[in-house]
Amino acid sequence: MRIAFAVVLLFGVTGLIAAQPPKEPEPRYNIKPRLKQYPQTSPKEVLKSAVAAIETADYAYLVAQLLDPKFVDDAVAERTKLFEGGTELELARLRDYQRANPNKVTPENRVPLDPKAFREMAALKAREYAFKQLLKDIQQKLADDPQVLKDFRRFLRGGSFVDAAPAGAATHPDIKGRTLYFKKIDTRWYLENRQTEEKKEP
Repeated sequence: MRIAFAVVLLFGVTGLIAAQPPKEPEPRYNIKPRLKQYPQTSPKEVLKSAVAAIETADYAYLVAQLLDPKFVDDAVAERTKLFEGGTELELARLRDYQRANPNKVTPENRVPLDPKAFREMAALKAREYAFKQLLKDIQQKLADDPQVLKDFRRFLRGGSFVDAAPAGAATHPDIKGRTLYFKKIDTRWYLENRQTEEKKEP
């Protein structure tokens, strides 16, 4: 009887685990995923989502959630270095002002006096500035080269898509020498920032 009860309990627990909904994707750069609005279940879908984000000037979502995360993180890290010194100086001045005027700022909103906490805040602030700079850079690139968006639309209309997870690609018979590449991470596809096929290790 005890064995039977244990088996029932085990299967009951297993059923509860299986019935749990999938974990929600994490926000990136404070941008939450909106997978119903911008689906990413195939290379063609993520390209369609990227076009929609560009057309509506939703560049923050494009960069944070639709482009290859490694490319974005590397680009943000590179730009963060440009903001580190200025950000620390900005926060140091703000900290001095807050110390001289303690009644004008609530304690939880003050720049920390602790050196480690100060550096962490400066690094976070520099990263926020770097992400915004990356948005401007990509927006400017798309404005300077409108052919990119036109080609994206042509790929959607008449391109051939290959879904060979974790990699994907798209070609178009009338767009010579141009291939779009995609990367699958977990259940989502992302648009890669490259135009040539990666060489495989021998």
